[in-house]
Amino acid sequence: MAEQEYATTLSDASADDFSDLDQLEFLRVSGRDSEGRPLVTVVSRNFPAKVLNVERVYRYLITRLDAVAEDGPYSVVWFHTCASYWQNCPSVAWMWRTYERLPCKYRSNLHRMFVVHCDLPLWLGLAALGPLCSEDLWRKVEWVSRVEFLWEHVPKKQLALPDFVAEHDSVLEDQPLMDYGLVASKEVAQVPGLPGPV
Repeated sequence: MAEQEYATTLSDASADDFSDLDQLEFLRVSGRDSEGRPLVTVVSRNFPAKVLNVERVYRYLITRLDAVAEDGPYSVVWFHTCASYWQNCPSVAWMWRTYERLPCKYRSNLHRMFVVHCDLPLWLGLAALGPLCSEDLWRKVEWVSRVEFLWEHVPKKQLALPDFVAEHDSVLEDQPLMDYGLVASKEVAQVPGLPGPV
């Protein structure tokens, strides 16, 4: 039933005009990781969660990612840099509903998801999903506190790094106490259902 609903929604969405969402540049499919897998980039700061219609975002998501998930393993880089969980992330309820609606090819073909510059509210939001998602899925999530650690997995030339991400990363380099990725890691390392940083 879920697969049929997905196929119907995907077919219907193929006729939609999503050019306005493309212009926001919060979701991009381009480049390859170090093993040649397709790369999906999410830029949270560009996602105005409070004003977008979440059903339309779901339709947009599946039109852009269906072929990627169908073709085999892929990786995701999620830049949470300079984003606010409250302003730039969909609700935990929407994330769970979307997780449930997507066919298993999205989960099984996801090789790795790199979350760059995570903050504490995002950690806690994802922690709420922890007990609901499989341990296999959580093993695919890697928390990246600095961009330099991302280059081990994604060649620089394969990823269009937003300027503000590079600028923020240089601030963290100069002022390590501001590195909220590491601070958040320490603060929530024991949250039940959410694995610690890799």
